[in-house]
Formats: sequence, structure tokens, C-alpha cells
Amino acid sequence: MTTPDQENELQALLRQHAGGIEVSGDFAPVAIARRRRDRRNRAVLGAAAAVAVIAVAVPTVWSAGRGTPPVPALTTSSTSVPSSPSSVPTQTPSVTTGTGTVAPPTSAPPLTSAPPTATGTIPPSGTAQVATRGTAYALDDTIRFGDKVFRLQKGTAVETFAVLGNGGFVVASHMSDGPSQSIMEILSPGGRLVTSLGVSGTYAVSPDGSRVLAKSGDSDTVVVYAADGSKVAQRTDDRQPGAIVGDLAYLTGDTTTGSLEWDVATGTSRKLPAHVVAVSPDRSRAALQWFVATDAMDEACWAVVDLTRSTFPKTVERCGAGQNPTMFMPTAFSSRGTYLVGSHYLDGGFWFSAGVVRVSDGTVVLGGTGDRVVSGWTWHLGDDESTLVISRNTSKPLTPAARNTVQRCTLAMDCSVLHPEIGLSNPSSFTEPRYVVPR
Repeated sequence: MTTPDQENELQALLRQHAGGIEVSGDFAPVAIARRRRDRRNRAVLGAAAAVAVIAVAVPTVWSAGRGTPPVPALTTSSTSVPSSPSSVPTQTPSVTTGTGTVAPPTSAPPLTSAPPTATGTIPPSGTAQVATRGTAYALDDTIRFGDKVFRLQKGTAVETFAVLGNGGFVVASHMSDGPSQSIMEILSPGGRLVTSLGVSGTYAVSPDGSRVLAKSGDSDTVVVYAADGSKVAQRTDDRQPGAIVGDLAYLTGDTTTGSLEWDVATGTSRKLPAHVVAVSPDRSRAALQWFVATDAMDEACWAVVDLTRSTFPKTVERCGAGQNPTMFMPTAFSSRGTYLVGSHYLDGGFWFSAGVVRVSDGTVVLGGTGDRVVSGWTWHLGDDESTLVISRNTSKPLTPAARNTVQRCTLAMDCSVLHPEIGLSNPSSFTEPRYVVPR
């Protein structure tokens, strides 16, 4: 959290790092918003993170052409995860794979002490464990749930992931050691690679986890996959994945092309307003997000439209500094459609600020500026619509980010630690978290 004085100090720090960001001028919300808009236009990973299992994935950018993408281990086995460590582990236990024993990655020195961690109830011996959004998380180059640890290729950095209905995963990742492209993949419940979705693209997952809508950054084809990795349907389209609910896929487009609702079972479609980024679980509403250029800045705008009416009227609209001063940008509806989840205010590689607004009237429920900043990297609102799980930046001051933990917080920001605070490997202006929580 920051006070108003600390906020001013933070802005000064951000301006000092502006030279390393792909934007011009001051590194402030204006430039950040412009960069975010450009990300969407370039169709990079996470820009249209949609209803995907009723969670939020923070947009993450990794440029194309950065080398050989990572590949998960084709065979994995589990190892025990300590349920109450007395100190923070700095190395991941080795996991036996099909090619032998993989050595653990190196990591940052531990903190001198750590709060207790809770990793969920471990089933009795012999009971099959299946990942769920409530239990799974990524740590360094592993995905964990219960006492299971799935090792990806050594040095893999997980950017975002989602848990599918069958207990499998969609994972977007890159290699942390040296340049590499982002790559999107579907893994089986046992951690095996079953389908590659392409490089530097976007994906969305249906609320029940049965469908994945994806588009590779080097392709003009949008593809729908089943949870087992098999193709369900595909079409050639300039638009990007926005959301998928049941058999209806939603592709987001600009004001020239508009967005599209595509029935993957019948092939029929209907045109929707531009800039659709999320659709409610009952498919009655869509969230839009766009920018308006002014002489001074790019203003962040968002709206909710009624999909049940042919004219798609806006039921809520917030545009510009006067109506959207914290620059809220929606990415997902909550499980019952009560809230929109997204990011507030700050973006660009340092860290992000979680935001929750009420769909009915646009009231900010969580997030903002000053001491209301909820700093982190990935988060999702639980199915109870009352608790947020977040990979949180717990550094003081927030920049440069040097500490990372996983917390469960109420919308009133009463928080408990789920996984212990750890040091980040290479704190810098473009800090990558070590914990990633699912969409």
C-alpha cells in the first residue's frame, strides 16, 4: 500500500525508468494506457483476457522473435509440498522425469522468516488429485496443487495459466534465461503437453473449463479447443479472442471490424459492438474496453452492454479522467456476474493494481490510487464473489518490486497468507513474479 506522499515518490521512480519502456514521454498512466492499447492491437498475450474461468489475467507482453520457446516436461511425477515450512525454501525439490532427475533451479536468498502457508487439504494416499483454480498455483518453473508438483522445462517462467474442467491446464510461458518467445500450451491433468496453441498470442477459457479459445500471434486463425486439446472449430479472422461461454465464442475487434459472436456448433455469427473483452456467464452482458485519444493523453474507457437487446444499449459507461480517474480496465466478469474484475491505474512491467467494480452501477469496490492500491501481478475473484486470490507485491516501497507472496483477501482487504513471502530473483524495473495464480 502507498500513502499519497509515497505515491508521488513512486511516480518519480517510474519516470526514471521510462527509458526502458516501449512508450514515449513520461512513464505515467497516460503512457501506460497507450502501451496497453498497443499491446491489444499487436495481439500479445493476455490483452483480451476474458471471462476465462471467471478470473483475471494481467496482460503480459513478450515480443516475438526472442528465440526458442519453452516446452514442458513430457513426463512428470509428484513430490511433497511442505504444508507449514519454518523458513522459505529457495530451491524446488527435484522431480524425476522421463529423461532423468532434473536439478532444481536457483533462486533468490530467502527472507529471514516467513509466515505459515496453507496449501489446501491433501487427499489420503492413493486418492487421485485433480487441480482446481482454488488450489493450483505456479512457483518458478513448477505448477503445484495439493502435494503435486509438475515441473516444466527448467528455467520456464509462467506468465499466466488457467485450470481446465478436466484438471488440465492452459499455460502461457517463456524462458527466463535469455531471450525467448511466449508460448501457449494445453497440458493434461498429469502435466503432459498435449497441444501447442502457438506463440505470443491470446487465449480465453470458458467458465466451466471445457473450451479454450486461442489465436497464435503468427496466425490469422482463431481456434476453439476442448479441454483434452482436440480441435472443436476454427475460423480465419482478424479479430482476437475475447471470451467463450458454452458454444459461443466472442471475438473482439476495433471500430472498423466490430466484435463478433460465433456459434462454434452451427457456424453462425452475429455482429457485436467493438472492443468486447468479457462476457457474463449467462451471456446477457458484455464488457467493453477502449481508449480515447486527446491532445494531452489517452483516456481509458469501459462500458457494459446488454446482449439480450438488438441495439446493445450501454447500461454503464465510464470514460476519461472525470468518470474513470483510476483508469480501470475490465477483463472478466465474476462467477455470478455481479462484478467486473480488472486492473486499475498502473501497468507496464513493474507491477499491476487489482480492481473490482460493481456491474450494476460502476461503483469501485476494490482498487484505486494512493493507499487503495492493491499491488500484484495475477489475481482472480473466487466463485463466492467475496474473496480475491492474488500474487501480491509486498515490497516496501512497491518499486522496485522485491518481495512476492500469495494472499487471499476479502473485498474489504482483510488478507491472509496462502503461500509464504519470497524474494524475487532479480528485482528490476521489469520484475517478474515467482508466484502466479490461475485465471
